[in-house]
Amino acid sequence: MKKFLLILSFILLLPAAIFGQGFDDDNRFRRIGQGSNQNDRNRQGNTDENDTDGERSNIFGRHSDSSKKKDKTPTGLRVWEADPRFGTIDSVQIDTFSHSFQNANFTEGIHGQYNTLGNLGSPRLSRLFANRPLDFSYFIFSEPYDFFITPFSKIHFTNTKSPITNISYHESMGSDNGEDRIRALYAINMGKDIGFGLKLDYLYGRGYYDHQSTSNFNATLFGSILKDQYKAHFAFYANYLKTGENGGIESDDYVTNPENFPSKFGTNDIPTRLDKVWNKMHVNGLQWTHRYSMGFHKVIEKTDSTKSTAGSPSTTIPTDSAKATGSANATTKPASADTAKIAPPKTLFIPVTSFIHTLKIEDNTRKFIANEPLDDFYTNKYFEGDSTADVIKNTLVSNLLAIELHEGFNKWAMAGIRLYAQHDFNSFKLPAAYRLSQSYNENRITLGGQLFKEKGRNINYTLQAETSSDGSTWGDFKLSGYGLLKTRFLGDSIRLRLHGSIIGRQPTFFYRTYHSHHLWWDNSLDKQFTTRIGAILKSEKTRTRLSFDLQNIEKYTYFATTAQQATNGTSTYYTYDTEVRQSSTNLQLIGVTLNQDFTLGILNWENEIAYQTSTNQNILPVPALSLYSNLYLLFRIAKVLRVELGGDVRFFTPYYAPTYSPAIGMYATQAENERIKIGNYPIIDVYANLHLKHTRFYFMASHVNYSKNGSGNQFLVPHYPINPFVIRLGLSWNFFN
Repeated sequence: MKKFLLILSFILLLPAAIFGQGFDDDNRFRRIGQGSNQNDRNRQGNTDENDTDGERSNIFGRHSDSSKKKDKTPTGLRVWEADPRFGTIDSVQIDTFSHSFQNANFTEGIHGQYNTLGNLGSPRLSRLFANRPLDFSYFIFSEPYDFFITPFSKIHFTNTKSPITNISYHESMGSDNGEDRIRALYAINMGKDIGFGLKLDYLYGRGYYDHQSTSNFNATLFGSILKDQYKAHFAFYANYLKTGENGGIESDDYVTNPENFPSKFGTNDIPTRLDKVWNKMHVNGLQWTHRYSMGFHKVIEKTDSTKSTAGSPSTTIPTDSAKATGSANATTKPASADTAKIAPPKTLFIPVTSFIHTLKIEDNTRKFIANEPLDDFYTNKYFEGDSTADVIKNTLVSNLLAIELHEGFNKWAMAGIRLYAQHDFNSFKLPAAYRLSQSYNENRITLGGQLFKEKGRNINYTLQAETSSDGSTWGDFKLSGYGLLKTRFLGDSIRLRLHGSIIGRQPTFFYRTYHSHHLWWDNSLDKQFTTRIGAILKSEKTRTRLSFDLQNIEKYTYFATTAQQATNGTSTYYTYDTEVRQSSTNLQLIGVTLNQDFTLGILNWENEIAYQTSTNQNILPVPALSLYSNLYLLFRIAKVLRVELGGDVRFFTPYYAPTYSPAIGMYATQAENERIKIGNYPIIDVYANLHLKHTRFYFMASHVNYSKNGSGNQFLVPHYPINPFVIRLGLSWNFFN
């Protein structure tokens, strides 16, 4: 705890020390402005119509009060995301809304849709196949850590009138096996067009079961420049992730049938397969996307003086000003300063053509370390020595050049066009023998184009086509598109989003080549072809969201586990191997998800039900049903404290869920001779979620239905139990400096 208090103190003092904007002349910390309850505003930051202070409130609920402070700090905040390739801007909602804040720190996701190893920040995999990535990434080992690693496309760029700080802290009680996470965000502007931000994130989960601790750290420096003709977004990020690998518990009976043992075991007393094994990973990089636009300025508002001389040559003194003097010789007298200065008309820059460049550099390293022999866990051994120290590296340098013809610069430009070329250079390094490594290089060229309409009032769409090659394989391609329709029906706002894609891609390097102490493959793989179509229908009036997803996959590429039975005296156990396979038959998957919310007075009920089916559950297993339900009371105390008091439950039907392979830190199908089903077990939490002005906080009892006597199949991953009953709390505080 001392470590967290030290970090928190440093973060709180850093903005004031650097910028000196948080202190008055007498070195007293400035008082945060008084404001009405932030919860009287919607998620876009609009103020309540019943505000009586005489001035509008800002996004964080802070009022202007010139009678109390003459040098009032200006407020105002805009947040957006940037496309990682082209830098286009997509506005997003500001993360100040208190609803579901109590679930924000769950690795399983807010609605519990992910399988995890149990501990905070451990690798995860979505049970809903529609949420899994369609395409292959270069450094596949970072994919299970998407809970913690923030990609460039999800960075929230900011433009603010005054420095803003957010501090968030989550904790689960227990000094020996609890979990802690502290996050800080600081944003500031240099003028109205240039913004910078710093995000720090530290996560530490000691683990409720033996040797499953996690320790993750992230630092991200980001910024943007938004001028008429030049726009840029950049981010520098450094991630360090350390995961203790215990290989799962030795026997599931310790959890499901504890009566089989002569004595009771606490969670941290249950023996595990591994003890001194770690996965350590560095995911570092920078990305810079910028564009220069050529176009023209369009007058959008004329001043009175401009209107009076519209169509005539520019003059120093307009005719109206001369007449206003009431003197016959007004035109011969020197004009006053006020009448001589003409306010220029307000104009808007209309871009016609943009030239785009995006640079991305990544330096990724993964280490699998075992300070004990793994002969009783892994079937094969390719290097000499009892200890393991596999080091895998990937360096990426990517450059994209694009030209864009904008939509809407005249009435004939009803859609925009982008043409682009991208070059990716990858360097890979794998172990070749004990303390020896081998390097591999790849170059890939991608050519593509987009046809898009993004400014339509009711209809928008994007169509994309691209092809790529690494010189040895040809014909990789991607065709994709989406359309958005917004309409009114019976007084309701209806949104229909359609999306589809066809992707033919050779699996990336680590699927084809991998060398390590205990796993080894050199594969010649065919292209995987994925066809996907889907739709999302949303109704604001009925609070309904219905989504549909259909996929057909040819040559599906996946990780698979094999198991061999072994004996040690009187005990029997399995040793494992992991390999890459491709399906010889096509796979079809169908998924339908319904979200429906209800309100009756202060009673609120939110529901999500997802149905899925796979034509081959042995290769791509999914649960038939996944459910989430949240029942709570919403009310206010003294008109200022917003309270959500309730409970939620997560549940999915039994299925042969993917198992986890520590040597690669990835999920793989279970071995056919050692398969078990998980699921058919509810996870119930109760909570109090509160919001007071600038502060959000919660108290939670998670997994309240946990029983030490064995009360069901308490697993999200085979042989990795769910955390027991835990008391949790969290706090988030926003303030302007």
